[in-house]
Parts: sequence; structure tokens; C-alpha cells
Amino acid sequence: MWRLKLRLEAKNQLLGSLSIKYNISMTGYPLSYYKEKNKLYIIIAGFMFGEEKNKKALTREIKKIKEVLHCEIEGDFIMAVLEQPLFTEPVYNPKIIRPSPVIINKAGFHIWDLASFDRHLLEEVLVLSEKHLGAKIINFKQEKISNISFTRLLPELTDNQKKALEVAINHGYYNYPKKVKMEELAKLMGISYSTFQAHLKKAEGRLIPEFYKEI
Repeated sequence: MWRLKLRLEAKNQLLGSLSIKYNISMTGYPLSYYKEKNKLYIIIAGFMFGEEKNKKALTREIKKIKEVLHCEIEGDFIMAVLEQPLFTEPVYNPKIIRPSPVIINKAGFHIWDLASFDRHLLEEVLVLSEKHLGAKIINFKQEKISNISFTRLLPELTDNQKKALEVAINHGYYNYPKKVKMEELAKLMGISYSTFQAHLKKAEGRLIPEFYKEI
């Protein structure tokens, strides 16, 4: 199978521009697409990551955008129907799969991971992406796909566990060397050290075993 991984500019894409504006990262999948009255629509599902106030601001705006036909948000999970430029239709060819979710980074870029037995289909996506979306190739090679990632593989976390994890990630707790101590993160959340530690460790305890299964 041929696999194409691209890095694209986010500023000219709907969700990408919102991600930059509100300092929110997202990840997820286009589930399906359809054409209606000479317009292209995609159904997407995924998660938002960032400060709670920024997620709420993004949620308020996205529901007002005319290119968003339908939108449902529950916590950090979002499902929506988005109008897309017609030139992007080759991206959603059913002969193309996505081994891993789309990443929309708040730093201003998207990551697409696409695969197909037909190299020509991926070349077509590459051409349109370079022309319209500022795409750069990360890699384009023939390889065997050993795993497919799906968002539902992640276990459910409580609101406090998700918040503790987001605060830790956003402030560099998992960097090497660490940029912040757990005591400081507890203060940022406005809770005691022991309570914050319990939330974070429970989140890690649910996530890490699931990730390990996928290695």
C-alpha cells in the first residue's frame, strides 16, 4: 500500500483558522462526504484540546458559521457537517483510507495521513494540496500498514482527569526536562497537590495501558 503524509497550512482552512484564533488543537476523522446542489459536504468527528475558556469561545463561533451545516458538541467531542471547496473532493475518495486521525495543531498546521493501493489517487491529492493548501510532503512511500488508530479507542476520562491532563500537557510537564512541577500545576487548577496528583495519575492509568496495546 502507498502512504502519503502531509503537513498543510491551517490558516486557509475552516477548522485550522479557528484552531489558530482560539489556541485550540484538534484531532479526528472525516467520516463521510456527499455532494448536494453542486456543493461538497463532509461529516467530521473528533476532539478539541486546550483551555476551557478557549474551547467555549470556539464552540460559540463555529455554530454561527454558514459553512457549518450541522454541529453537535458534547464536552470535548465534536461532530459537524462542513461545506468544503469542490477541489478537495479527491481527498475523500473511498479508495483512500486514513491510518491515523487528522491533526489540526494550534501552531498553524494540519497533518494528513493517507493511504491507498492506488498511488495515482494519492498523487492527485498531493497536487491539489500543494496548489491550494500549502502542503509539504512529510513522507510518500510504499509500506505495509500495521495498525489503524481510531478515536474511540481512548477510554473515557472524568472532567477533572481531562483538565489535569490538559494543564500538564499545555505547561510542559511531559517535556524532557520537565518545564513545571506538579505543585505548580495544582495551583493552576486551584486544587491541592494531592487532589491534582490523583486526577493526573488516574488519567495516565487509563490512557497508558490503552496506548501500549497499540504499540
